[in-house]
Amino acid sequence: MKSTPLFEIHKNMNAKFVNFNGWNMPVWFEDLKQEHLHVRNSVGVFDVSHMGEIEIVGSMAEEFLNFTFTNKISDLNDGQARYGFFCDKSGGVIDDVIIYRLSKDRFFICVNAGNIEKVFEWLKSSSNGYNIKIKNLTSFYGQLAIQGPKAVDCVSKLFPSSNIKNIKKYSISSISDLEENYVHKLKSPCPDGYSFLIARTGYTGEDGFELFVPNEVLPDIYLLVLENIQDIKPCGLGSRDTLRLEKGFPLHGNELSEKLNPIEANLSKFVDFTKPDFIGKTSLQSILRNKKSSLIGFKMNDKCIPRAGYKIFSDDREIGFVTSGTFSPTLQQGIGLGVINESFSEVEYIEVKIRSDKKIAKRSSYPFV
Repeated sequence: MKSTPLFEIHKNMNAKFVNFNGWNMPVWFEDLKQEHLHVRNSVGVFDVSHMGEIEIVGSMAEEFLNFTFTNKISDLNDGQARYGFFCDKSGGVIDDVIIYRLSKDRFFICVNAGNIEKVFEWLKSSSNGYNIKIKNLTSFYGQLAIQGPKAVDCVSKLFPSSNIKNIKKYSISSISDLEENYVHKLKSPCPDGYSFLIARTGYTGEDGFELFVPNEVLPDIYLLVLENIQDIKPCGLGSRDTLRLEKGFPLHGNELSEKLNPIEANLSKFVDFTKPDFIGKTSLQSILRNKKSSLIGFKMNDKCIPRAGYKIFSDDREIGFVTSGTFSPTLQQGIGLGVINESFSEVEYIEVKIRSDKKIAKRSSYPFV
């Protein structure tokens, strides 16, 4: 099992570990609920170094990504980012990613941990005829997510020379403070000159940043953050999941997969059908015309927790399944997302089979909070 460079630090902090996509990751440190609420009210830091980083470089980089990515790339300015999907020809989602434009000929992509090699190989196999280089920089970069309503003020004080408050949402910039203090210490600096990056993105629904820094100095940067940001709390993947679910964010493998497409996951706003072409466009247009299922949100009436894979019923008829479920620390009740047959898309109440019992849930719009 793989570990991030912060494993020993987390071990000394008595973190509880879990196997996540082959990575030994902290699921919580003291208490999942406390970590969740702390991020909602203050600021927390997550080790997300299991995530992957891929770079597309070359005179045809923009053209290539506009063809392989469902969302539009050609209107991005330097430093801007966009969320969307890499889909196969049938419209299934290979991965949902954020693409950052570093310059006209250079794009930086953050991919999910379980899909790094799959995405890298798929991009290479799709690149014939394009004057580009595709680089897997996952072994170089570690990643920290600093999230919460106090994150912007705290990080701007930590890096006073980097104009943190001027970084707009879904934008990326270099961390000049870290470049000045650490680049000369690196045994292996990034060959492209972007060793320390900060993006105003995240997966919690709160404001904040994701820092991409070299793995060899990741422990130093992590301790710098913990020691210099007042009231910050280390958080694990458990609260990251409950935070994202309260906001209705999809998780690849749950709400999205090669069998669950973005149209039926109600994420068509991240598919730009005005583009002349992109991989999967024809299939996704067909799915849009003949939608067979929908992603819904729901809240449990009883005090119980829905889990991924639980069956969903309406009047004793099985109509779908739960894709993600949890107990919401904010709402103090069970919440979930699920895929149901399109013919039942207007039903107000559903039943979720939890073990041998069917528990009533009410449809709910999401984000839940």
